[in-house]
Amino acid sequence: MVSALLAAGWQTAAPVAHADIDFYCRPGCWGAIAASPSTGEEAIRLNYRTRQQAEDAAVLWCDVMGKTNDCQVLTSGLGCLSIAEGGDGNALAARVALTLDAADAAALDGAGPGSKVDLHDCNG
Repeated sequence: MVSALLAAGWQTAAPVAHADIDFYCRPGCWGAIAASPSTGEEAIRLNYRTRQQAEDAAVLWCDVMGKTNDCQVLTSGLGCLSIAEGGDGNALAARVALTLDAADAAALDGAGPGSKVDLHDCNG
């Protein structure tokens, strides 16, 4: 599932990938990535007990660090998360996969030629 969003010259090639299931996990297994279209600030938050907690934390952290209030969740899920920026600096792609290498590869593919991974990590 790939969608694009164009906002203030910033293209996001990443949907909010909601899992088919939403459950509480302990000690924590949900992560999320958020980014600001106005400042380019990115945030990754990991190891939350619910998807909603992870998404809320990613948006809050992004807004605080970027001194903005327009951060949006790019992706959330279980496993590993990665965000890549396109070679032209105008495209972002965030992906979730079972391994860090797979998440990186998917994000790089989504961001296009010349892209680089900005943030990545795994829950757990």
